Amino acid sequence: MTDDLANLGRFTALSKLLKFAKPERRRLIWGTVCLAISSSLTLIFPQAVREALDQALNHGDVASIDRIGLAMMAILITTAITSAARYYLFTYSGERTVRAIKAQLFQSLLRQEVGFFDSQMTGDLLSRLTTDASVLQNALSVNISMLLRNLASTIGGLVLMVITAPKLTLVLLAALPPAAVVVARFGGQIRGTSRQVQEALGVASAVADETLTNIRTVRSFAAEQTENQRFSLALDHALELARGRIRKIGKFMGLISLWGLTAIAAVLWYGARQVVVGELTIGTMSAYILYTVTVAVSAGTLGSLWTDFMSAAGAAGRIFQILDRVPSLPNEDGQTLTQVDGDIQFKHVSFAYPTRSDVPVLQDIDLDIRPGKVVALVGASGSGKSTIAGLLQRFYDPLSGTVTLDSQNLTTLSGSSLRRSIGTVAQEPILMSTSIRDNIAYGRPDASFEDIKSAALSAHAEEFIQRFPNGYDTLVGERGVQLSGGQRQRIAIARAMLKDPKILILDEATSALDAESESLVQEALQRLMRGRTVLVIAHRLSTVRYADQVVVLAHGRIVQKGTHDDLIQNKQGVYFHLVEKQMAR
Repeated sequence: MTDDLANLGRFTALSKLLKFAKPERRRLIWGTVCLAISSSLTLIFPQAVREALDQALNHGDVASIDRIGLAMMAILITTAITSAARYYLFTYSGERTVRAIKAQLFQSLLRQEVGFFDSQMTGDLLSRLTTDASVLQNALSVNISMLLRNLASTIGGLVLMVITAPKLTLVLLAALPPAAVVVARFGGQIRGTSRQVQEALGVASAVADETLTNIRTVRSFAAEQTENQRFSLALDHALELARGRIRKIGKFMGLISLWGLTAIAAVLWYGARQVVVGELTIGTMSAYILYTVTVAVSAGTLGSLWTDFMSAAGAAGRIFQILDRVPSLPNEDGQTLTQVDGDIQFKHVSFAYPTRSDVPVLQDIDLDIRPGKVVALVGASGSGKSTIAGLLQRFYDPLSGTVTLDSQNLTTLSGSSLRRSIGTVAQEPILMSTSIRDNIAYGRPDASFEDIKSAALSAHAEEFIQRFPNGYDTLVGERGVQLSGGQRQRIAIARAMLKDPKILILDEATSALDAESESLVQEALQRLMRGRTVLVIAHRLSTVRYADQVVVLAHGRIVQKGTHDDLIQNKQGVYFHLVEKQMAR
């Protein structure tokens, strides 16, 4: 995938993120009001301290000191209330904004064409939804509130320092240019390194996801140590990159701290001289010191937040790679099918997968599947059978030639509309980790329980479902792992039956069943296939024998066509030898 946002600047990232914050503008406005009040009162407090000290030292006016004390208490209480409100409003708005980003990121992933996932690691994509989004969440929730508060305190404090003691402020401001150089130098480095860390963590997540998803394969090959080592190496690489980032952040924080402490020391030295010569009062000097501490602490916090926001900018770049990506095969664009007859034609179709564009999978395929007919695709593994089914569902577009449905080129049709007219039962059906009821209704979420039960009965799944204590509410586990292969197959068949599609794709739909179950399911499939256009991908003779046409593929080309009886009559050819081998078993 093209890395269009590899050098995403912080301002570009901020402008993109602010678009997600628009729905929160009311909360943000009130949060800003609370911020303005709390920051203003915080900056007024040193003036109250100055007045109290000067009254005590110069006039000894106890009543005035009491009034100032009450005013200080009112300032502190109001500051505490508005600070709490500011924190809540900004933090909650940030959480809602990140929630919107996560939702849109997931939606954007679901919009991508199937070919996109062929070249991406699932763990890395999940890392963008989790790790990267968490980094962004910290920046947009707690950190944005802290950023605004400390920025207001720094700017306001500097202004009041200029008003309170101009000469002292000139001493302090002399240290600003070196600090600006430090911020500019380290900011870009930290942003780039943070992006590399996020990418390395994505690779580690991909390794973990792949290992846990295929845990049975790992266990059967006793490959636990190999996977441990692979994951550890990925973590070590991420740790080494994180070490570099931490080193840069450490240098940055050290230099900023040195600047702040040096500035305070310079203010104390020069301020003390001005008090001695009578240019400043003790109260004014005390107020100025409070302003200096406030600005120093706020500026130091801004430095820490700066590194966090640079990390967030790196994470935002990875997230916006997905959000800004335009699918090469849009899912919703195109005409919506209102009526489907099921007349399918492949005309001079050639195809190679995007990740292996130099390896042809289909070459000059011509295939007619008439409405209501059953066409079986047979051939050795890798001959292109499943690829034809994938093109029919428009998971990919042909490199050349056309695929049409009822004389309409599939490239002109809405992908989701097309696939709503197609039902599939795969050789290895994948179920969602929900209930049996939800899995059967996956293609028709609004189906009634009676319809769900009817589909299960037709697929001969009702018997084993009723044996479970929770019946249709039984959870099937991740990928249906709590069910046997035959049970998963029958749930998948029931799912296809309930969807009631005009076009049916059966990919070795009975391969996981025992002889008795296969007989029952074959009967159910025969009922399901009536009146539908059916594409059968099969090796087993029992599945192919009654097809209206058998299409034999070899090395991506159609080498034979005809009925089962026609193709074996001459006792030669690819199909005859396939049947002969099967009969000999």
